[in-house]
Amino acid sequence: MQAPVQIHIFFCFLFSVTFVQCQECLREGITYENITPVEKASYDDGETVKLNCMTGYFGFYKLKCNKGQWQTFIARSCSKKKCGHPGETPNGYFKLIEGKDYVYGATVEYTCKKGYEMASRNNRRHCRIKGWDNSIPVCEEVRCPVIHTDGTVTALGNTVEGAYGDVIHFQCVSSNKSLYGNNIIHCMENGNWSGPVPQCIDGTCQEQELKKVKILFGYPTFTSPYEPGHVLVFQCTDDNMRFYGHRAIECQPDGKWNYPYPQCGGQTCPPPPYIKNGDYSTISKTADNVITAVSYTCQSFFVLDKQQENYKCVNGIWETPPKCLKPCEIDKIVEKYNLQLPKEKVYIKHADTYRLNCTDGWNTGSEMKAYVDVSCSNGNLQFDQSCDTQNKLK
Repeated sequence: MQAPVQIHIFFCFLFSVTFVQCQECLREGITYENITPVEKASYDDGETVKLNCMTGYFGFYKLKCNKGQWQTFIARSCSKKKCGHPGETPNGYFKLIEGKDYVYGATVEYTCKKGYEMASRNNRRHCRIKGWDNSIPVCEEVRCPVIHTDGTVTALGNTVEGAYGDVIHFQCVSSNKSLYGNNIIHCMENGNWSGPVPQCIDGTCQEQELKKVKILFGYPTFTSPYEPGHVLVFQCTDDNMRFYGHRAIECQPDGKWNYPYPQCGGQTCPPPPYIKNGDYSTISKTADNVITAVSYTCQSFFVLDKQQENYKCVNGIWETPPKCLKPCEIDKIVEKYNLQLPKEKVYIKHADTYRLNCTDGWNTGSEMKAYVDVSCSNGNLQFDQSCDTQNKLK
């Protein structure tokens, strides 16, 4: 009789184990969204568990295991944390560029109105766990550089703190001089004036030597002084000679003729070609003063695009003259690369370089190199690096 009793006891034990397992609640049975996983794989009958929300969400659930089924007796759905309104900025506006509401994960971007520029280093805000990061960006009024004039020009307007839209009027101190350039300039939205400061000049063109030519007609007169607008028309002194140059020339407001005096002669060489921002010097000429070879130089800070000692007239055709490549001015654009603006005005010749220090607290990727060498290419500053890395806190 002992064997049947043992078998009966075994089946009772197996039944009790199976019954207890059926009373457990499993982790897989929890199907709420945006919650963090619970620690245990299963929970005993009568055991409770609290479900927390994922990062960026708020709410919670409280469940109880009841005979193998989860029962919810507290349910506060997990929804994204709200950051509220990100804040308006004077003289600017913002828009959502990520997300559809001001909730966790959203990003807003600020833009300044016309005539204002972003003064803050960061123009975006992100909705984080603790609310909006960064400060509300600041838009400052665009300012143009201080206007400097010499003693011959008077500037009327806000020359010290020119703001976007401000207008400066210029006039000559002396009534005997003419204004060369624009008499009105305005401060543009990019922080630059619409034109350079004009100059007051004598305004009369010099009379030059007549080389086998004569003045056929002059308006208003044949004789000097030749003031701006004065026109001279030429012809050869001998009808059998060849005419080189322009038949008519006009005196410009800067006191220079728009074309050089023409020449006449039996030679086939016309006057040497002029170059912008430069001039030529005579190297050789014939017995009747017809120029046959010249050299070219540029104005201060301008650079010739090719090095050639002289340019010759061959068979009546001048060799192609060089060009004067523009210098570069170190201006406020360097601040966009986190570079320090020099205290004094600096010009760089074409192909030259100039070393600028990074703004305090910034470097080019290595704290051992807190500077950038900028170069000039025909009036355009070239940046191969920027100070885009903040120094590490020590």
